[in-house]
Amino acid sequence: MVRVARPCILIVEDDARYVRLLHAILQQHDYRTQSAGTGARGLELIASEAPDAVVLDLWLPDLDGLEVLERMRQFSDAPVIIVSARDDEADIVRGLEAGADDYLGKPFGVPELLARLRAVMRRTPQAQVQIASPFESGDLRIDFAAAEVSVAGKPVRLSATEYRLLQFLARNAGRVLVPDQLLENVWGPEYVGDEHLVRVYVSRVRQKIERDRRNPRHLITRPGVGYMLRRHESPHAQSSD
Repeated sequence: MVRVARPCILIVEDDARYVRLLHAILQQHDYRTQSAGTGARGLELIASEAPDAVVLDLWLPDLDGLEVLERMRQFSDAPVIIVSARDDEADIVRGLEAGADDYLGKPFGVPELLARLRAVMRRTPQAQVQIASPFESGDLRIDFAAAEVSVAGKPVRLSATEYRLLQFLARNAGRVLVPDQLLENVWGPEYVGDEHLVRVYVSRVRQKIERDRRNPRHLITRPGVGYMLRRHESPHAQSSD
């Protein structure tokens, strides 16, 4: 009989009470767990153990959690849920902009944490291959089979959630999609109504695929309505004249 490896969750948190709580909750629901009490140790474990997801506190004794997040995004695309008492909107936006996939304020409900973990872990490009032929529009190219994005021939590194957002927009190129459509299809139905997620992630994707994000050519906002990915003629297309 083949045993399927249980997903591994890394807890980066220096509050021993929360670490014990998270270990107990996650192990009870068939996750493997590891923990780190400092940001430096967390980065070491992310690099060496390649966890399936990271639960990250912002208050750490050595590094700010946002710095940990920014450093890990240089070498890891593992989904990250920030769990912190710093739950005002500015901190939430900063965390998302730094590369977090979700944000939970302390105290949190166990069902909500488990639901958020399931949601971020199913956002893998490999699990979402639905189009065989690449999408090409101007200098933007999305190879769905390989889950690779390039602009003007140069590879673009996207997080799993950024890729899913761009992929869904590409599947619906030329159509304006309202925020709740994006939330339901990219994040999951439990996120409908959470429009700041869409705003933050659209901004992050624009930073990576647009030459001038203030005057976007590919990912367009229709004020008061939603977002659309334009389909331009490929730069190597030849005139028929």
